[in-house]
Amino acid sequence: MGGGGDLSPSSCPSSPSSSSEYLPHEFTDYVATSLAIEGDSDESFVCDDPVVEAFVHGSRLQDRSLREAKQLIRSYKPGDLVEGVCGTKAGDYVLPDITTLLLVGPRDAGKSTLVNRITRVFDKDDDPNAPDRAQASCNSKSTGTSFLREYRVPRNSNSICIYDTRSLSNNHEINFKTLRRWMTKGLSHGDMVMWDNDNYSEVQNIKSMGRQYSFLRCKTRKVNFVIFVINGATVLESIENSNKNYIDMLHETFMYPFLSFGDDKPAVVVTHGDRLSLQQRLHVRNELVELLGIPLQQIFDISGCDDYKTDLSVLDMLRYCIQHAEQNFPIKTDYLLEMHGRETLWKMAVRLMSFDGVIEASIIFLCTVILLLRVSDKLLQW
Repeated sequence: MGGGGDLSPSSCPSSPSSSSEYLPHEFTDYVATSLAIEGDSDESFVCDDPVVEAFVHGSRLQDRSLREAKQLIRSYKPGDLVEGVCGTKAGDYVLPDITTLLLVGPRDAGKSTLVNRITRVFDKDDDPNAPDRAQASCNSKSTGTSFLREYRVPRNSNSICIYDTRSLSNNHEINFKTLRRWMTKGLSHGDMVMWDNDNYSEVQNIKSMGRQYSFLRCKTRKVNFVIFVINGATVLESIENSNKNYIDMLHETFMYPFLSFGDDKPAVVVTHGDRLSLQQRLHVRNELVELLGIPLQQIFDISGCDDYKTDLSVLDMLRYCIQHAEQNFPIKTDYLLEMHGRETLWKMAVRLMSFDGVIEASIIFLCTVILLLRVSDKLLQW
C-alpha cells in the first residue's frame, strides 16, 4: 500500500524558525547579532524596530512551541494521559507495552509517505540525513505495502508505534472483515495482507516475498487507535466530478469497521495538500466533516511540506491519537470487581436504610395504636 506521490520537502517554503529561510536584507545583521548574544534565552529583548522584534520574537515562540510538542511525544509512556474518569488512575488500567496506532486508507492515500513525514519531524533533531523508512508506492503498478509494517515513533521509541498497511480493497465487505479482524485479534509485524479478489499472480508474488518474514515471531499488538488517511487531491477531484463510488467507499469504510471503539471514530489525516490551494484544502476538510460526521478538529491537514506548520500538525495529530488511544485501554478486572463490590454495598445500604424507614414507621404506628388504646380504656373507666 503505501502512500502515493512524491511529496518533496523542497516543494514548500521552510518555517520561520528554519535557518534556511530568507530574511529581509535589513533584518539580517540584527537577527544574527541578537541570536548570537542571547543564544536560546526565552527572555524578552528590546529593539528599536518593532518589525524586527516581532519577526525574531515570533520565531522564538514558534521554536519553543515546537520543541515542547516534540518533548511531549518523546517523553510519553503508555498511561501518561489517562484522564482519571470516575477516580481511576493509570494503575487501574491494563497498559500496553507500546501504544499502537493503525494507518488505513485507500490506494495512493499517502500512508507510507505519512510514516516518513512523521519520522522526519524527529529526525531533524536526531539524524537529519537519515533515510526514509517506508517505501511509498508513488502511483506505481505494484501492490504497495503487502505486509503489516511496524514503525516506532520516534525511531527506537519504546512508547509509540505506527502500523502501515496495504491499501484498502474496492470491496466494502472485504475491507470490513479485514479491519474488524485487525481490531479484534491484533496486528503483527510481517503479516501478509491479501484480499479475496487478488488474482493468482498477485497472491504468488506476495507469498514469495513473505518468505523473508517466515522466520520472524513478532509480538501481536492490540490496536489502540486508528488513523484514516485520505488523499485530499483525490477527494477534491471526486467531489468535482461527482464520483459517488469513491465517496461512498470512504463513508462506508470509515463508519462501520471501527464500531468496537464505540463513538470514538478514527482521526483523519488529509495528505497531498501541497497540490491544492489553501481554499481547496479547507473545502476538502469541510466536505469530510459532513461526509464522516466528525468535528473539524479531528481532521489533520498534513502535506509533504517540510515547514514549521506541517511539523506542528504532525505533533498535534500524534498528541490527539495517543490521548484517545488511552481512552480505549481496558480497565483491570480487580478494579472492576472492587467498583462492583462498592456499588453492591451501596445498594445494600440504601435498601437497609429504606427498611429502617419502614421499621420506624411501623414502631410509630404501633405506639400510636397503644396510646389510643390506653386513652380509650381510661375513658371507658371514667
